[in-house]
Amino acid sequence: MIKQLRITVLADNSVGSTDMIAEHGLSLLIEADDRRILFDTGQGRVLLENLCALGLSLDPLDAVVLSHGHYDHTGGLQTVLSQSHPATLFVHPAALERKFVKHERTPCRSIGIPAPSREALNGVLDRVVWTRAMKQVVPGVWCTGEIPRSITNEVGESLLFLDEEGLVPDPLIDDQALLIETTRGLVIVAGCAHAGVVNTVDHVCRLAGTHEIHALVGGFHLGLASHRRLEEIGSALGRRNFQILAPCHCTGMGAQAYLRARFHSLVRDVGAGSSLVFE
Repeated sequence: MIKQLRITVLADNSVGSTDMIAEHGLSLLIEADDRRILFDTGQGRVLLENLCALGLSLDPLDAVVLSHGHYDHTGGLQTVLSQSHPATLFVHPAALERKFVKHERTPCRSIGIPAPSREALNGVLDRVVWTRAMKQVVPGVWCTGEIPRSITNEVGESLLFLDEEGLVPDPLIDDQALLIETTRGLVIVAGCAHAGVVNTVDHVCRLAGTHEIHALVGGFHLGLASHRRLEEIGSALGRRNFQILAPCHCTGMGAQAYLRARFHSLVRDVGAGSSLVFE
């Protein structure tokens, strides 16, 4: 059970304080009692600058967790490993697959792990923990592994593929989240929630054996969500009796506005430089 938890946003689509730089990506420094975990690495373009502005360092790190294999969550891995030597890296095997996005009237674009990060990861395979299933990261913190898609209409990834021709859809089975048990309650940290934000919350609650969450933090991937879908998600989250909702990264401005209007002060605005403290 974690008594003191601090989550600091190192990279995000927006900034939460002065002197920070934004990029399309996500990286969170998680300090759980005396342990330090880096959850995702952003694209890697702003990580060192933002760390310097915050007066923080990546050394030491107990672990690095990659939520999935997209460039905006893994691009800074080479930088991270050059600055620190974490004992373990938690990665789903499918994160290493080639990944592409296809837009109308444009060819497929590679969005997988960039080559420098892939090479850095290959250099530390002896420290990698493969996360097909739930794994403990440090005491009180677990990586979910694969998240079941119980609610199928939550998953609308028709533009994401495993091949350059755009013929093989990417099921994104590498998508995973963090489960943190604190003295205040259950905290869930999501990278992009490609498995669906409600599917993610439901799975974590099953793993933790609870029907309630204290906080949900991270990317919810709702940029293209309809109002009806947002209402369904809002109702499902409301039943979890949460106290803090901190959407960022890929959640989308419209979805963030909807969540703010529905849940008011329970929603926290976060961006690069912001910190959430649970104690």
